[in-house]
Amino acid sequence: MSRLQLAINVSNLKAGIDFYTRMFGVQPAKVKDGYANFEITDPPLKLILFDANDSEGGTINHLGVEVDEVAEVDE
Repeated sequence: MSRLQLAINVSNLKAGIDFYTRMFGVQPAKVKDGYANFEITDPPLKLILFDANDSEGGTINHLGVEVDEVAEVDE
């Protein structure tokens, strides 16, 4: 399965986790200090939240596409 990966900086990690949990109806797959990620099936999305450490949130950290095999990219 391929999916979009979207990583964003948030000004308040806890509030971001709460918001996206309600929005997508799933709990984060992983939470660590300053970091959380959601593995969402519909739409196929891996959403990553990074704590912006009291600076301005709402900016894109990085974008990517996850694939199961490198051969999928080659195709």
